Amino acid sequence: MDLRRLFLVAAWCVACLILPLSLSAHGPSEHHKEAAAHDEEAMRTQHERMGNFREAMQNLSEAIVLSNVKIARESAEQLASSIRGHEKDAPHKNLAKAKEFHGLYVEMEKRAKGLQATLQAGDLSKAGIAYGRILEVCATCHRKFRD
Repeated sequence: MDLRRLFLVAAWCVACLILPLSLSAHGPSEHHKEAAAHDEEAMRTQHERMGNFREAMQNLSEAIVLSNVKIARESAEQLASSIRGHEKDAPHKNLAKAKEFHGLYVEMEKRAKGLQATLQAGDLSKAGIAYGRILEVCATCHRKFRD
């Protein structure tokens, strides 16, 4: 197994361990304590957005590991387009830090665009690294703003 394949398999294994933990809470549930006053329609849209993130990230992980550039590009586009419209989203906790919360969206969008550029160049090894950098933002956001 060459080094590139080994890296991709390792990245996939890490994603399989981290992704379910960080994304398993997506969808409406009992976690609305602090955000209860937030507009329900906006919260529904936010949960839908997070579900789209989850789907895109899972598809990206598989596509990168299996060297499927076409699916990886489509999934990266799904991720980038899902970020649009986040301005009405609110954290589930630490509402006073909403500016930091939205800053993480901005950072995620920047990293998603970097992933798209890497995939346009067809460099799956660097795409695996870019994918990990996006997961970094996901984990940070969940740690600070989820229950």
